[in-house]
Amino acid sequence: MTAITDLFVLPWALLALPLVALLPRARGRRWRMAALAALIVALAQPQRPAVEDRIAVLVDVSASVGDAARAAAAPFLDGLGDDASIILFAGDATRVDALQAATPVALDVGRTDLGRALAVAAADGARRVLLLSDGVDAAGGPRTTAIVSEAPGVPHAAVPVDVVVVPRRPNARLEALWAPDRVAPGASVEVVAVVRLDRPARVTLRPDVAGAPQEAIEVALPAGRHAVPFRVVAPATAAPAAGALLRVGATLEVDFTQPTEDDAQVVEIAVTAPSPVLVIGDAAMADLLRAQGFDVEEGGPERVTAPFQPSALVLRGGSGSFTPGQLELLARYVDQGGGLLMTGGPEGFGLGGWYRTPVEAVLPVSSDVRTEVTVPQVAMVIVLDVSQSMAVGNPSRLELAKQGVIDVIDLAYQEDLLGLVVFSDPTLARWVFELRPATDSGKRAMLDATLALQPQGGTVLLPGYTMALDALRASDAAVKHVIVLSDGKLFDRQGPFAASGSVDWLGIATAARLDRITTSAVAIGADADTDALTTLATGGGGRFYEAFDVRTLPRLFVAEALTATRDLLRDEPVAPEGRRHPLSSFEGAAPALSAYVATSLKPDGEALFMAIDGEPLLAVGRYGLGRSAAFTTDLGAWAGDFGRWEGLPGLLGGLVRWLQARPAPYSASVAVRGAALEVVVDAVEAGAYVNERPLVARFQGSETELRQVAPGRYVGELPVRGSGGTVVVADGAEVVARRTVATPDPEFADVDGAALLATLASRTGGSVIAAGEPYAPPGAPSAAPLWAWPAALALLLALGEFAVRRYGPEDDGPSSGASTSTFRSSRKRVVA
Repeated sequence: MTAITDLFVLPWALLALPLVALLPRARGRRWRMAALAALIVALAQPQRPAVEDRIAVLVDVSASVGDAARAAAAPFLDGLGDDASIILFAGDATRVDALQAATPVALDVGRTDLGRALAVAAADGARRVLLLSDGVDAAGGPRTTAIVSEAPGVPHAAVPVDVVVVPRRPNARLEALWAPDRVAPGASVEVVAVVRLDRPARVTLRPDVAGAPQEAIEVALPAGRHAVPFRVVAPATAAPAAGALLRVGATLEVDFTQPTEDDAQVVEIAVTAPSPVLVIGDAAMADLLRAQGFDVEEGGPERVTAPFQPSALVLRGGSGSFTPGQLELLARYVDQGGGLLMTGGPEGFGLGGWYRTPVEAVLPVSSDVRTEVTVPQVAMVIVLDVSQSMAVGNPSRLELAKQGVIDVIDLAYQEDLLGLVVFSDPTLARWVFELRPATDSGKRAMLDATLALQPQGGTVLLPGYTMALDALRASDAAVKHVIVLSDGKLFDRQGPFAASGSVDWLGIATAARLDRITTSAVAIGADADTDALTTLATGGGGRFYEAFDVRTLPRLFVAEALTATRDLLRDEPVAPEGRRHPLSSFEGAAPALSAYVATSLKPDGEALFMAIDGEPLLAVGRYGLGRSAAFTTDLGAWAGDFGRWEGLPGLLGGLVRWLQARPAPYSASVAVRGAALEVVVDAVEAGAYVNERPLVARFQGSETELRQVAPGRYVGELPVRGSGGTVVVADGAEVVARRTVATPDPEFADVDGAALLATLASRTGGSVIAAGEPYAPPGAPSAAPLWAWPAALALLLALGEFAVRRYGPEDDGPSSGASTSTFRSSRKRVVA
């Protein structure tokens, strides 16, 4: 019952109310009595009494806190007495009569919603809140978000919130299980459990496969994040179409009391039988991969036909063994998701004419080795057949040869000397451009002269070859080289041009070689004089190329120019230097190898092992949807001690498995964003985007439709509860993608709860209170004054009394005709 002292500040003033009845009888007496009574009530200062339970004590009982907040709240409640209400909260909130009341099941202790708790306190009439929590707002309450998002220094219009930071319970959690997306049937798979400890503990990890327990792992670990590996074996067979699923789980146990909601994880691994690895020209690599458990098929260039879909390709050899169409097919294979490993050898990389081919474009290395060191000056003359037979084809042989010359010009250093001699009839042999430096202006002049060439005459080589040798003998260049190209039978000293005896090509080329001039030869088509050209290359110490497909001419020219003018073969022992990389944990000097082919690392390439002057020995990269790698030594002939190194088989086996990881048409990626998962699906099939598909994503019992935001890209969000699982993406009834995701339970997330609580207090005008500190809420609640209302009433009644007394009829006291008559006559006299 409310006491009168709660209703009036000066209740004794009400004792004057009986005196109102003593007022004399006169006109307006009742009005006067009412006005005086209202005035006495105003003098007593009436007030609205203070509301009870103005302070709400919010106690966090979620799993991350346990009973710690209850224990911390007890001293505060003792000081507040009965004037405080108690609200327990976790995922929901409810008012209770006692601090030690049982936690209602409906509160859902597996999550925390500070915003919901604050809303319940406000609805309960609280004028101030004392909040005891660890500050983990796993459910992301919108009210909390609105408060902490206010501009700094601007108090929020909500109830003031005083906060007490309660430390979280020590916790051990299994954050993730990392495993490959796919494995082969019967393969042994390493799974890595990621364990996080808030304190040192003896950990027991209990793996299982499809629910069947495996051997437990026990280990003592310090506080922090740790990787605990274990192995499981995939089923021996997989379904012929989509494959089988290997479901691997693990549960964590520790030797201290802690929350267990985040102590289990599950990962699903697709068990599929991939197509074999195709190895072309590298028997040593094929043997190594078989020893690593790969299904390997060996073949030659004839295996490169459409459709081309090996799980990975290992390629050793020269580009001349492949047609331009095959080179395009190999590049498209990588671009659309395939994996290519090119290995070194006598015809590897620049030595094999791969420079500027479609295949080199997809590799992580380039055959053009441009270094900062001084290179010897090169003088090179191309002796080109321009007979009428070179006009055959569309484009013609001559046009393709001209393109090869142009590529050689472009490749040359500015200090190099280049010359071009054309031959046909004996009297038509001439310089197109004599030996000159390959400066920018020189290259422009060479280009213009080359493009102006036209076919004419027959096929007589000796005059042109002699002109080239004479010019080179007069040069002081350190490297001197001739490239001869012809497509027909050489008529030197035959028919109308006959002279005594035949041409001694071997003697001429050998004599030139003694003068440090080397000669290489290219024969075009089946009608070329291969005997004479082979003899020239043999005597000249160069190389002989036979181009049945004239479209290979440009890259044969470039290959020969690189081989002759670049020191591409490093044939001295070198100990490669390992670099730490996700594909290789080796770091430092490795065993020595005998030789390798020099290349340069492209800007987007990643080197695992480096050789002389930072040249890559083993490098990887990505191109389009696929992956590629370059191993620049020859495992069968040049690898030396490096080839016998015990770590090499595992390194190359892991590399090829990485190359085998072809992207599925639907690729899902998942990122944790607070209490939600952002799901992104990229749909690409056969190099084309897959659009307008009704995709949905499911996780932990929730489902959401994915919306298309770009060509082939779909996005959506799913709520997170618990600690992990598999996100399933479906197109109608068909499951098109899976992604196992480790979602550390938001209730145990690594967040700065103390900072959130401090911000909450600051934005609402509250304070941060230390545990055990006396709590004296500022601004104790006061009653609302009401004296103005009776005072205003007294004023109105006084005005009414005046009006009645002046203008109204008499309504109080005895009435006598005499007195009335006298009053009226007096009034008349006054008026008169």
